[in-house]
Parts: sequence; C-alpha cells; structure tokens
Amino acid sequence: MPDKSQSSDAEVIARSKIGQHVTYFALGITAMFGLVAILVSISIKDADAKERFGYVKDILAIVLPLVGTWVGTVLAFYFSRENFVAAAQQTTDLVSKLTPEQRLQSIAVTEVMLDMYASTTTKLVLTSANDAEKFKLKKDIVSEILEKQNRNRLPIVDDAGRILFVLHRSIIDQFLVKCAETGGALLADATLKDLLEAENLKTIFQAFAIVGRNSKLITVKEAMDGNPNCSDAFVTEDGTKGSKAVGWITNEVVREKILT
Repeated sequence: MPDKSQSSDAEVIARSKIGQHVTYFALGITAMFGLVAILVSISIKDADAKERFGYVKDILAIVLPLVGTWVGTVLAFYFSRENFVAAAQQTTDLVSKLTPEQRLQSIAVTEVMLDMYASTTTKLVLTSANDAEKFKLKKDIVSEILEKQNRNRLPIVDDAGRILFVLHRSIIDQFLVKCAETGGALLADATLKDLLEAENLKTIFQAFAIVGRNSKLITVKEAMDGNPNCSDAFVTEDGTKGSKAVGWITNEVVREKILT
C-alpha cells in the first residue's frame, strides 16, 4: 500500500503540471488569436490604421474574457480542493495543540448529554419515598432493569423529573455481598429502600453534580475532580438540584472528549 505522504506529494506534482499546461495553453491561444486579429485587420485594404486597430481590439475584447474565464474555471476546479484540505489541516493542527481543559471549555453540555427522556435512557421513577420499598434489589433492580437492559448505572428521579440518586452496579453488588454474608433469605428480601438507607452508601448515591444548560463540559470535569465519589452530572432546567433533570453526562463521556 503506498505511503499517504507519497500519494499526497504525487498529487501536488500532478496539480502543478496541470497548472503549467493550462497557463501555457492559455498564453498560446491568446497569442494565436492576437496574430489572427492582426492578419485580419491587415487584409482589410480599405481600412485606415485606426480602423484596423479597432478590429484587433474588438476581436481580442471578445476572445480574452472567454479564455480568462476558462482558465479560471479549470484552475479553480483542480486547486479549490487542495485549499480546502490545507485549511482543514490547519484547523485540525490548532485543535490538537489545545490542552484537554481548553477543549472542554469549548464544548457545551447540551452537545454531549444523554437525553433523560429518550427511549434509550434507562431511569427509575419513584413517586413517593415508600415506593423504594416495593422494589426487590436483586430481582427488580439488578435482574429486571440493569441486566435485562445491559446497564451499569441507574438514575432515580421523582415524579417531577428531579434527580434523587444514581445507583452504580458495582456498589449494589457490594451491598448484596454483605447481605449474602448474613443469610440467603435476607439477600432475596433486600429492597431498594434498604440500599438507599445504608448510611455509608447514601452519600455516594447523591454525589452527582448539577449544571445548567449553558454550562461547558469543563464545569462537569471540575465537579468530578473535586469529589472522588462523583461520576455523573445532570443538566437541569435552571442549574439547580430542585428543578427537572433534562440531560445526563457520565465520567466516561468526559474522558472520551478529553482523549479525542
């Protein structure tokens, strides 16, 4: 397979030759029509010098714009793509020189967030505090939601769409292991309420960040860097926890944008 740089060099050489040929051809055509115009004017015996010059000027005035337009069209066709590629490469080079923080400062959270109300976004709605007791942790949360929908995180919102908790599969598994150590019956009976009321886990489930629609991705990164338990951020309508969550950004999204 030919090297990409060699292919690019060959293309530049080919374009250069095309440019030379078109230029030489245009000069030749111009000279030829100029000579023809002079010969035509000389052949008109009854015309004086001023009239003959007028004939030459009229012929060239008709021909030269046509030749010039044709040359410009051909050169533009062959060289406009090269200029575009060069401009795109310059832009790419500038972006690659930006630090990760500078790149994140230019990315709006609304560009990368997951829509909380999209059909592909899995979440659990609790209409009241007592609802958490209705969900068996292993059967309803792990098996029926996380495993069946191939998810590792589960946002929990209230009936107004306000974010309450974010459950991570790894934390749930740790909790279930501890339940198993105390007896099989307790493991099967463990509810979502039991998990949410665990004092050592509640702060983790509520360690998410809240940002507004006009925020940049750097704000999310700074929030996550400032809290080792924070792996998620939610975009709300007014940038406060008490309003409806419209978007969700994970630490994986932030990491992906840093690396690209």
